[in-house]
Amino acid sequence: MLAMPANVIKLARRFRSAGYELFVVGGAVRDALRGRPVSDYDFATSARPEEVRGLFRRVIPTGLKHGTVTIVEHGEHFEVTTYRSDGDYSDHRRPDTVQFTRSLDQDLARRDFTINAIAYDPVDRTIVDPYDGRGDIAAQLVRSVGSAATRFDEDALRMLRAVRFACVFEYELDPPVVAAIEQLSATIDAVSAERIRDELSKMMRAAQPSRGWEVLQATGLLAHVVPELARCHPDRAPVDVFGHLLATVDCSENDEISRWAALLHDIAKPETYQNNAGTVHFPGHDERSAERAIEILTRLRFSNETVKRISELVRHHMIGYSATWSDAAVRRFIARVGRDAIDDQLRLARADRCAYGARTAPAIDELEDRIVAILRSNAPLTMSDLAIDGRDVMTELGLKPGPVVGIVLRELYETVLDNPEQNERDTLLAIAKEFARQRLTYDSDKES
Repeated sequence: MLAMPANVIKLARRFRSAGYELFVVGGAVRDALRGRPVSDYDFATSARPEEVRGLFRRVIPTGLKHGTVTIVEHGEHFEVTTYRSDGDYSDHRRPDTVQFTRSLDQDLARRDFTINAIAYDPVDRTIVDPYDGRGDIAAQLVRSVGSAATRFDEDALRMLRAVRFACVFEYELDPPVVAAIEQLSATIDAVSAERIRDELSKMMRAAQPSRGWEVLQATGLLAHVVPELARCHPDRAPVDVFGHLLATVDCSENDEISRWAALLHDIAKPETYQNNAGTVHFPGHDERSAERAIEILTRLRFSNETVKRISELVRHHMIGYSATWSDAAVRRFIARVGRDAIDDQLRLARADRCAYGARTAPAIDELEDRIVAILRSNAPLTMSDLAIDGRDVMTELGLKPGPVVGIVLRELYETVLDNPEQNERDTLLAIAKEFARQRLTYDSDKES
């Protein structure tokens, strides 16, 4: 017997009183059996969509083609799908046709994995489990309903789902599932970038995402979803960048920005590799990796803001801090990275060191302490922190709007990064005058 909310039981009784079945299906049953909290419920019913619409005052036709409607009752939404069997999948993604049925067994037969092909009757409090999904949950196994090759040929996204389930649940993949993925990995190209992104991002929330990425590499899927990462594997790269990237991911904070920055921070090392008399270098790999991160994340349809945040963390990951840094150098580091990103940048640096086996990062700890002190001092760190602006410069120097104003402001910005005490209006105006007298006059004469 599984615990079900009162509103779910009430909904099922409403269907039962009208002569129809209503079962909780899919992830809700699976997670309840795994002893995990459930917040999202999916339902399967013997009622046709038009019959469901006749039972309730408000029903939204969410996906009538596939038998799905959303019931709205007392402000709550319940997604209900009619039992069905699927026709051919010519695009390796969605069935060309569906046929509604009154049989729960037929509906469960079309599902992907045994752990997802379990149904629960909230009224009778009984479980329907024709493919021994409960046994596979106990065995911690991801096994297909029927032929794995057939399931994946129908919907190529199921291959990524299999890897994701195994990674997040810390289950093993059934050998026929692995063999089918190896056979059909190229069909993942038929799946939209958004769907691939969503599965990879869910996988990244696992306690140890490296398990999933390793399976993607071993089965050939990785070469199709993130080929740049596949090229980091020692089978294809002069050094094992792949292992370091996965270790960094496992060491990172469990959030989207941190995990993807960790995965991509050295992604361009294979293409920047140089071996000079036994000394290995990767010149410019930080900048090149940022470029590759932009390409990968854009291809996977991440938001522009997410692409920017992750790529900037990758761009600035080579910190190279030492105690010899001056306070001005620390301020410049903060200015370069940005106040809002500094915590993420330090977390990436710690994960990077953790991936090399370091349990602590004393240099990063020291840098963080210095950063905190500077931030508390309210030292100017951006152009907008200057005590004067472009209008002041134009008024004082008699300039018109143009690039010269920006040149002067940049000089003043560099000045206050070196010496924050000079960030006073009169002081900056005096510095601007002197700079204009010495540099701008000289530059003007030189150009003429």
